[in-house]
Formats: sequence, C-alpha cells, structure tokens
Amino acid sequence: MMEEIKDIIVCPKCRRNLIFDEKNIYCPECNQSVYIKNRLLDFSNLSQKLPLNLSNYIQTITEHAGQLMSDLEINWRVESVLNSVINNAHGSTCLEIGGADGPMTPTLERMFGTTISLDYSKEFLKRIEAKTQKAICIFSDAHFLPIQDNTIDTIVCSEVLEHTTIPTQFLTELNRVIKKDGVIILSVPNETRFTIRKKGISKNIIAGNTHINFYTPETLQEILYRTGFDVVEIKGLLPSVHSLKGLIFNMLRFIYYGFYGSFILCTLKPMKHPWKYWDEFYNKINDTSS
Repeated sequence: MMEEIKDIIVCPKCRRNLIFDEKNIYCPECNQSVYIKNRLLDFSNLSQKLPLNLSNYIQTITEHAGQLMSDLEINWRVESVLNSVINNAHGSTCLEIGGADGPMTPTLERMFGTTISLDYSKEFLKRIEAKTQKAICIFSDAHFLPIQDNTIDTIVCSEVLEHTTIPTQFLTELNRVIKKDGVIILSVPNETRFTIRKKGISKNIIAGNTHINFYTPETLQEILYRTGFDVVEIKGLLPSVHSLKGLIFNMLRFIYYGFYGSFILCTLKPMKHPWKYWDEFYNKINDTSS
C-alpha cells in the first residue's frame, strides 16, 4: 500500500512531501505522523482546522451518521453516477470524496489501479474498508486534500458539494489535484422549484439533511466556471421508469424541477487556464479605468 500512494499523498497542512517507512508516514515539517490501521489513514494530526463552528458541527453530525445509518442501496442516483464514471473514466487513479458507506467504492476499485476513498467520518471509512479489497481509505477534510498536485486521473464527488462549508475552497482543491487531462464526475441536488412561494421562511423547517449550499443548473455552472472548470456535460437525473405510473411521476417531477431533473450530474475537466474568469475580470477593470 505504501508504494502505491507514496507519490500521491502529501501533508495537507504544509503541502510538503511525507516520509514513508515500513509502518509509518511522517511529516518532518509539522513533526506529526499519520495514524495507520490496515488500509485506513487518519490525517487528524495533520489536518487544517477551519475556524468555523458550522464546519465542526457538521463533521460531528457526519461521524454520528456513520455510526447509525444503514447501508445505502445502489439506487437510481448511484447507478447514474456509476454509469457516468464507466463512460468517462480516465487513467488508473481514482479519488472518491464523500463515499458514505461505500455503495460505489467496490465498483470503483475494480475499474482503477488505485482507488482512494476520502471522507469526514471514520465510521463510514471503516465500512468502506470492510466492503473493499484494496481501496485506500483516508480520513481528512476535503477542504484541504492530502493529495499531491496533478496526480489524480478521475475524481468522483457525488452529493458532496451541497454539504461543504466553503464550496469555492473545496472546488479549488479538486482543481489542484486533478491531472490536466483528468475528469471529474460531480452530482448535486437540483434546487430549482416550480412552486407558489410563500413570503418569509418557516421557523419550523423539518430537519432532513445537512445541506448548506443550494444549486440550480445555472448557479452550479457559474461556480464551476469561476473555480476553473469546463463543463463537458450537464444533465438532470430522474428515477428509472418501469411502469406507466413511474412515467407519469417522472413527467411531474420534470415539470416540478424546472424541466430538468431532481438531481444534477456533471462531467468536468480542468480549464487549461483555470484563472480565466478572473483574468478577464481584471482586464475589464483595467480597460474601464484607462
């Protein structure tokens, strides 16, 4: 395992190369070690700490969810993401972020030479390790990936962006670690709604998830462009149809979600010039002031 990841992982705190020996991974700059147990690498000692109460609270809830939640089924959303990975997979190294209990990870490790599953819950990662044969499980904060620049061929990030405390930091990290010819498969819930809106927001909203970012196809493409990604394909997801009743429900969902779908699935590639938007904006300011 050590040889497999030696040129891939890095200290997330100082971005320096790590020292590997037979049983240890160590950062000489930070003077801290990575805790290793079987295929699970715990970067707690080396993780950057976001000084945000919300981030810490979400992490605590995520860890608790890993202890209590039943295994997720390979439902139509998971199947759609996996099909996209199969059709667009590139290279031999895959990074899965936020894989929960691992409904996709066994398939991913059969597709790639090296599969890394990174999550904010040790409990979820232990469940992934139990379901897989060789996948490397990393406990770390995805806002500061313990991954070397330009080393990942394919990133799978399904229903994670809506949970991130600082989505622009998270996306910038994806752009940093993906290879220049790499591919990213990303999905989020579609927050477009065709409903009669009431004034104000109810103070009694029923707790159902830890979403703190909300995307439509338009706003998702905008944040992706501004963080340096080309959207190769974007489409809406709806459940598979197996009956006339299902077809009718899908038609109603299609209308309800703005003639799109209840989830958004994207295929992304890093721009050749990832700061394109900001360079254009800078030039526009200069042209205006001159």
